[in-house]
Amino acid sequence: MKQVVVLGAGTGGALIANLLAQKLDLREWVITVVDRGHVHVYQPALLFLPFALYGHDDPKDVVRPIGDPLPRNVNFLTADILRIDTEKKTVETSLTTLRYDFLVGALGCRVAPEEIEGLADAIGHDGVHTFYTLEGATAMRPALESMREGRLVIDVCDMPIKCPVAPIEFAFLADYYFTQKGVRDAIDITLVTPYSGAFTKPNANRVLTEMARAKGVNVVADFAAESVDGAARTLRAFDGRTLEFDLLCAIPPNLGPQVLDDSGLGDGTGYALTDPRTLKARSADFVYFLGDNTNVSTSKAGSVAHFEAETVVENLLREIAGKPALPSFDGHANCFIETGHHKAMLLDFNYDIEPLEGSFPMAHVGPFSLLKESHMNHVGKLAFQWVYWNLLLKGRLPNVPLLPSHMNFIGKDLETTPHARHAREMKVRDVMTKEVVSVHKGSALTAAATLMVQKKVSGVPVLDEHDRLAGVLTEADFLSAMNLEQSAVTDTLETVVRKRRARKGMGTIVDDIMTTPPITIREDETLREAVTLMDTNRIKRLVVTDDDRRVRGVVSRGDLLRLYAMK
Repeated sequence: MKQVVVLGAGTGGALIANLLAQKLDLREWVITVVDRGHVHVYQPALLFLPFALYGHDDPKDVVRPIGDPLPRNVNFLTADILRIDTEKKTVETSLTTLRYDFLVGALGCRVAPEEIEGLADAIGHDGVHTFYTLEGATAMRPALESMREGRLVIDVCDMPIKCPVAPIEFAFLADYYFTQKGVRDAIDITLVTPYSGAFTKPNANRVLTEMARAKGVNVVADFAAESVDGAARTLRAFDGRTLEFDLLCAIPPNLGPQVLDDSGLGDGTGYALTDPRTLKARSADFVYFLGDNTNVSTSKAGSVAHFEAETVVENLLREIAGKPALPSFDGHANCFIETGHHKAMLLDFNYDIEPLEGSFPMAHVGPFSLLKESHMNHVGKLAFQWVYWNLLLKGRLPNVPLLPSHMNFIGKDLETTPHARHAREMKVRDVMTKEVVSVHKGSALTAAATLMVQKKVSGVPVLDEHDRLAGVLTEADFLSAMNLEQSAVTDTLETVVRKRRARKGMGTIVDDIMTTPPITIREDETLREAVTLMDTNRIKRLVVTDDDRRVRGVVSRGDLLRLYAMK
């Protein structure tokens, strides 16, 4: 029997186990999940436990036995993971040594208060607490309940951390909590962060900083914590600045599993060296990583593990079939931000595009609003706990059309980001490529294919005898005309053009397989219209034509990404 070993039974591990159990032939494959824990914690709820808000009174309500989300047809081993030998393809545990054909690492990360002088000794007393663990979130409640005046400091000690928005959520909930108790005016709430503002992404930082100011939450930026003195109630930065507190909510540094460094898979801080697009280990074959234990440059959050899981499963199945892994993960993340007073915001972003305003997942309809407060967003955040246990972990959410693993522009207001400095005025002509490679009707397919390879383009406009646009010839047209298995066609087209084409017969000239009518746009149309056309038709490029159907240029998804990418 062939073996897939999954390390970790948290969000990523449980989801991978369920997806693989659905897709692998278990008469040929054995799936084994290893984790040393005994409970699975719904971590978003840790934010509410210290305040006992919205029904989060009992810690038992946010945990389940660790085996519950796992499918019954996989093996589960409760053990410590001691070492991974990627040459021998074995995992040494405290109980036994496992052999693997493929390994998936989903070990998460841990809080490391010992990295800040004095913090480990102070947590749990001396007015120092954290909500980043179940025990810490529970222990913090009496301190908040007894607070009537003074200064509450929420300190992000270092990056990266799990759920980067959680600290500012805590500040907003504290504002709501103390307002409800009637003591808000007597309590100073200060968010201390190593960021240059309330959040990392510029557009979200702008919105969240303004909201913090409106709620009377002070933001102390560029503060890298060096030490905590619990007895003196002071927090000190490396640059010498100090802050006094009456109650400190500390978010300790987060580190990855030591076993990854010990096994030559980590970056020195326990995070796995991971290809950001394929999610394969950079230093070993037949190994994938997802979730908080990767070093990819997106948020460490459950939504990311969810979206990463689709790439990992697809690529693992491709490798089993002898095909190369695809660079398909785009860093997609989305998360609700609780803002208090029964409202929340929603962020949706990826490696290249920062959070934008708009509606999600459907344009105009929503029902969720992006980068804006709404009660519906709050309802969505609370409802997600049921979705998490019953759908997400069970592998029932991947490939849901309204929750795609890849970020798209549908519903996004591209004019709200400061980085598109002239977005309100920009037209297609401002970004289109004017030097266009084209062919004429009647041209031989072999000549057209040779031209596309030489010019390194994936598609060309096809012109008639009057040099007017008659169609478009793309790689997908060639592929759909080849005598390939359906799975091969599907796999290739998903990465080439994102749109599945009808099967065609292979002819001899471009007229036989070109796509007609072509989807076009005028150069005086807005970039918003270009984005809408691409997303609606699931294509990567548009031919720009004039009133006489003559080709003026091509605008591609890459042109738009370069415009809207974060600086």
